[in-house]
Amino acid sequence: MADSKRIGWVDLAKGFCILLVVINHAAIAAWCSYSLELQATSFKMPLYFILSGLFFKLYENFGGFLKRKINKLLIPFLFFFLVTSVLPEAGLKHQSAVASVINDRYIPFNNAIWFLLCLFEVNLVFYLIHLLAKAISAKYQTAIVLIISVALGFVGLGLGASRTLLPFYLDTAMSALPFFAFGYWLFRHTGFMAAPLHPLRDGLLLVACVLIVGFLAIPFIWIENRFPATVSPLQVYLCGIAGTMMVLIVSKFLKRLPLVSFWGRYSIIILCTQQVVITIAAYFMRRWFQGEYLMAVLLAVTLPVCHLLILFMRRFMPHVTAQKDVIKIG
Repeated sequence: MADSKRIGWVDLAKGFCILLVVINHAAIAAWCSYSLELQATSFKMPLYFILSGLFFKLYENFGGFLKRKINKLLIPFLFFFLVTSVLPEAGLKHQSAVASVINDRYIPFNNAIWFLLCLFEVNLVFYLIHLLAKAISAKYQTAIVLIISVALGFVGLGLGASRTLLPFYLDTAMSALPFFAFGYWLFRHTGFMAAPLHPLRDGLLLVACVLIVGFLAIPFIWIENRFPATVSPLQVYLCGIAGTMMVLIVSKFLKRLPLVSFWGRYSIIILCTQQVVITIAAYFMRRWFQGEYLMAVLLAVTLPVCHLLILFMRRFMPHVTAQKDVIKIG
């Protein structure tokens, strides 16, 4: 969107989201846990999917829609997959990166970019759901879209529970559809986005969301579409939506935090680079630091480096970081 059309507090929410991603990957690289890790895990990726669903548009036709999603999601995925995974794997003569994705759901050196491919698939499936819903009933199109999205979500979670994994994260994409649909519904069919905060109503909602996430948080590994067998699918969606609403309300209250909002605006660049930075930094820092100290050092290194990469890439590499279109629209 153009600057004049941006919603500032949504950039802040995106900033909180990408910070959770970086913190999680730093903890993994440091082989340690952190406070509220379980709670963050329960809504970190749902927050990303819901934020993406907020601004879903059909555009002029499927061709225009597809071109936009290729520009914004598929091209960045393919570029970083090639540069940070395929070429290093070929140089080291390891198993091919493509085979790693198909067989192990693992993208060497830069696993975080899986989300771009999955989100691309979510967008396409959601578009097709819209077409189907309109063909069934234009009057009840939104209701049908939500019903189909939730139904596919439960199918996706069922596949995950049975350890039936589809190629290229398609089962995860199905599981994520209800979150994407919730974001779409929240933006277009409620007054939450445009209305000012209501102290009592939104305060009570915030407290309810904090309690839900605090007491019902679950570990969910989205890249593997895996969650504990004892967890209800309803709990997966409840925690994801509650955690997201918590972040949205806080972001709406704060409106803007200079660095965090900036990182949120260019979160795709951080998403595509942070794991590479963390991996390299961890390789050199492990000889001096361990555990939580290593995690803190990794964060202290990664965030400034990613900030510099934003400044560099938005100027010199805009076409592969979703800042400018490769495929012309219209």
